[in-house]
Amino acid sequence: MPVRTHLSINIALSGAVLCAATVTSSVPIRAEDSNPIFTNQGPWTAHPELRAQFYSQDQGSQIIPLSWLEAIKQSDGSPFLADSLGRYGYLPNPANSNGLPVGFTSAGPPGGQIAGFTCAACHTRQISVDGKEYRIDGGPAIVDFQSFVADLDAAVGRVLGDDATFQTFARAVLGPAAPQPDDVAALHESVQVWYLRYHTLITRALPKAPWGPARRDAVGTIFNRLTGLDIGPPRAI
Repeated sequence: MPVRTHLSINIALSGAVLCAATVTSSVPIRAEDSNPIFTNQGPWTAHPELRAQFYSQDQGSQIIPLSWLEAIKQSDGSPFLADSLGRYGYLPNPANSNGLPVGFTSAGPPGGQIAGFTCAACHTRQISVDGKEYRIDGGPAIVDFQSFVADLDAAVGRVLGDDATFQTFARAVLGPAAPQPDDVAALHESVQVWYLRYHTLITRALPKAPWGPARRDAVGTIFNRLTGLDIGPPRAI
């Protein structure tokens, strides 16, 4: 089955130019210690089903095939999705069966799902006050977006940079049985195509001085994506 390789990180949502905020706590939120108190936000609070939709409803964003995201590793060998990405400040979403945090989605047919973002990834705030966690839906998230996308780039680079690592990755994506050489070759080509576009965007669009937690130039990211990859000149990068 061909793998869709379209990349979309257009999560500069609701017209936000820069998501900046004072960081009340820099400690990443972990699944085991996240039992938030939901602040009273009027009708929103009275209808938790709206919150659930906000947290996980597909909005069309596409980052990477879910099976790839589940198969890649961090530099220490642990799963990239370990701790539901809490190390970047993303919030756990117990309702997500794939272990994705608040604001992350998976859409598409079984076996061909694509992981993406929603507004909630950058606009769900959780702060710690006197030992209690408070959730503010719609508030600027305390997340390190730049480290997340840069680490994802590095993780896929490691998959392509070492044959043994790629073979382990291929078995995880294609199934536990020994995959056919043609399937492995097709997967390798798909990953290369995805990585060319993603790596080009990440290495050329991110600032040298990191944004840091709770900040990101959303409009600038989209502008770089559109002008550099989508409507740029049809030439090799």
